Amino acid sequence: MVNAEGGEKSFVKVLTDSTFEHDTQSVTGATTGDWFVEFYAPWCGHCKSLTPTWESLAQKLNEEKEAGDVTPIIAKVDGTVSPKLQERFQIRGFPTLKMFSKGKMYDYMGPRDLDSLYAFAKGGFKKETGAPVPKGWDEMSLFDKASHLYMVTIHRDMESIWEYHKAAFFTGLGFSFFCGMLLGYFLKRSPKAKRE
Repeated sequence: MVNAEGGEKSFVKVLTDSTFEHDTQSVTGATTGDWFVEFYAPWCGHCKSLTPTWESLAQKLNEEKEAGDVTPIIAKVDGTVSPKLQERFQIRGFPTLKMFSKGKMYDYMGPRDLDSLYAFAKGGFKKETGAPVPKGWDEMSLFDKASHLYMVTIHRDMESIWEYHKAAFFTGLGFSFFCGMLLGYFLKRSPKAKRE
């Protein structure tokens, strides 16, 4: 493998929207083993700072694999060219590090030095609570796809309303309350209500 930065050999596997599930089999985790994946963006300064450490981790684990040890595969996903993966795994910032093991994913939130990353990759992630790996678009049933699109759309709309239109939201809420009070007042004063 060739490193994009300078032609040096790289042990970091590059994944994309089209190769991720085939290579990792993350939903089942049955045949390709564990994967420790960095979701990054080329313009991200923190991602650039992490690159040498991520490469060192991949090299160290590859050396152990060649010696017969079972080690996770170190990989990276460019979020700017893999929007489906970014959406699927809810990547909200870069770099985001996730371990995929036996159908579960584990978020790495620790320090970004080689020793800490190595400890997590070699089994430290098992101390964390893993979440089921969300299915990829191709693995979803038609009902799941429709449900997902509906929920994503509603969630985004509500987030947008709350984030950008708080004043309109509270104005609408106040107006609705006022109309309800006014309607209640007139219904109470109506001649039909007085007869009863």
